[in-house]
Amino acid sequence: MHTPSSSRPAPAVGPTATITWVQPAGPGDGPTRRRTDLCEGESADFGRDRFSGAFKLGAQPLFGSFEVDDDRLMISNYTTSTTFVIENLEGGSELVKARPRHLRMSVPFEMSRIIIPAGMDVFEFTAFGPEPQMLDAEHAIDYGNVPLARLDTASKYFAVLVALCEPRLRGNSMAAVPSVQELVARLRGTDLFTLPSRSSINYHIDYLVEQKVPVTQWAKYGDDGRRHSKREALVAFAMRFDLVSEEHLDLLPRPA
Repeated sequence: MHTPSSSRPAPAVGPTATITWVQPAGPGDGPTRRRTDLCEGESADFGRDRFSGAFKLGAQPLFGSFEVDDDRLMISNYTTSTTFVIENLEGGSELVKARPRHLRMSVPFEMSRIIIPAGMDVFEFTAFGPEPQMLDAEHAIDYGNVPLARLDTASKYFAVLVALCEPRLRGNSMAAVPSVQELVARLRGTDLFTLPSRSSINYHIDYLVEQKVPVTQWAKYGDDGRRHSKREALVAFAMRFDLVSEEHLDLLPRPA
């Protein structure tokens, strides 16, 4: 069986992953951003200093560790009850979780924010992982005839979709989905919408759901069984399958 070839990054001469964090202010100086670089086969433990309370690499007691192995950045969670949240810095609300006692979990994002709650504090690391392997372009399958690939980025319905996803695209994973009235205000005066109305915005939302985006039952219902609105379902699907990205924010006016 023929296996498509992939573009594998050249062997790293220097570090393949970088971890940064903010060191709290000390006597006579303010907070500073620190970093450590990891090469293939190296690891770094992190924890909370029992004296200063600072969260940093090498501190005791240990909370977890980072490790680079086989061109992957991995994280281990040594705690019994604390979940680490790993957010994609390039993907709006995309995240994964490293649950308690989970060892050597691959961090799936090139750039990520690791969020760790401890007591009444929340600590963060920023991680830059190894360059991923990519399939050679000549071996990639072209799904250009699939409707998902035929979203017209110059259309009104696509501008509505971008406006719906804007809060998540700007990095706020907890942002509420904009209401129809908020979409009217956000799109007013753009090249595509001189005088948008609630009925015109609703028309484009219905068109997206019925003709362009296969918002099936899995997207219409949350984990708690609550029925999502069409707007919520569209945002969930579009963000999950990368139908919109940060570069599409240029279709909208700059926020006031």
